[in-house]
Amino acid sequence: MTRIGLRGAPCGVVDTAGVAQLDSRKKPTPWWIAASDKWHDPRRSPSVRQRSIDGTPVVETKLAVPGGDVVHRAFAVADQGGALVYEFENRSPSAVVVAVPAAEASTTAASPGTMPQGADLGGDVRAFPLAHASTVRFAWALERARWRRTRTLEMSALAATDAVVRGWVQACERASRVSTAGVALTTARCTTLVASAREVDALLHDDAARGVLAIAERVRMGDSATTWIDVLADAVSRIARRPGDSPWSWRALSIAADVFTVAGEARAASDTVAAWQRCLDSGVQLVDVRQERATSELARAVAYSAGAEDRIARPVSPLATQLFSDALIDVRGTNFEAHGVHAGPHHRLSLAVRWHGVNAALLWEVDGPPGLQLTAPAVDATFRTSAAQGEALLQVAK
Repeated sequence: MTRIGLRGAPCGVVDTAGVAQLDSRKKPTPWWIAASDKWHDPRRSPSVRQRSIDGTPVVETKLAVPGGDVVHRAFAVADQGGALVYEFENRSPSAVVVAVPAAEASTTAASPGTMPQGADLGGDVRAFPLAHASTVRFAWALERARWRRTRTLEMSALAATDAVVRGWVQACERASRVSTAGVALTTARCTTLVASAREVDALLHDDAARGVLAIAERVRMGDSATTWIDVLADAVSRIARRPGDSPWSWRALSIAADVFTVAGEARAASDTVAAWQRCLDSGVQLVDVRQERATSELARAVAYSAGAEDRIARPVSPLATQLFSDALIDVRGTNFEAHGVHAGPHHRLSLAVRWHGVNAALLWEVDGPPGLQLTAPAVDATFRTSAAQGEALLQVAK
């Protein structure tokens, strides 16, 4: 199952056959394809392949038909009060027929649907022809109109699939970009973006540190910082009292200070930095994030996002950040980049690594007040700099 929805508003799931089940409706929204050989039901077809496009909640399902595929995409858009969109693209050499429940659907189809021939698919299902290399879209309002009237959607006003994917990716990259994490980081961040406020509250209750990480990710991806200030302040207070309750306490306090700064809460930011320093001084273990486990989907998502950045840059004091805590074990020989990574309460870091044999050329740029010291003890114990930007050849320890 893949969750779909809008920012802070999950609306349903898409199963492994590409069939969406909206939270607001009792029944799923199935679909069928009639090709030259027979009717194809993706829920029973062995030829279905599926992916989330670029890690976003836009689900693409390919169904094999004679000579090629019919590609189905399912996702939610915010336009016109919110809608579930199905898009079908015929990549086979022959025309096919698409069948969907049409009673409450709006469509780009040029002709009205007809009763399916040769299959009993249900009373409100209608069939629509789809020529070779053509595309057709259907949309259902996420919420029914009052008195169960059908809401007609203006199909030309709904966002294009590419635009929806691009919007999710851009929101995720607004937080940071880590090339080694790739699509998995986008998936984790989309999970965090789609999560409801109630789910974030539940995570805060179960694990204040992970809850703070979720809030920080949301703010870095465009949420208003002021929206979260009250719950963030409460969570920070809980973490400061019991930093040993979560292996993520140290990072949560560091990044919470950043959120307070964005919100214009200078006093809260200063107090949080002090609490973070006390947390580090108390000897709280900085975990190997690859070994850390979480329970809920949201908890796993925020842990993955935090871990992806932690392996690049780990703040260890207000003016010191250690690079490459995993000693670059998994990426030796692979060039990579990271942009906008959290490097402390007041700093962001961008860097690139280019391998020269067994050693690595490092280029970096720090965004924030001067004086942040960068080291890389797990890779090259001799590297140390406070320059805002520069380059160096790391003598990588074996």
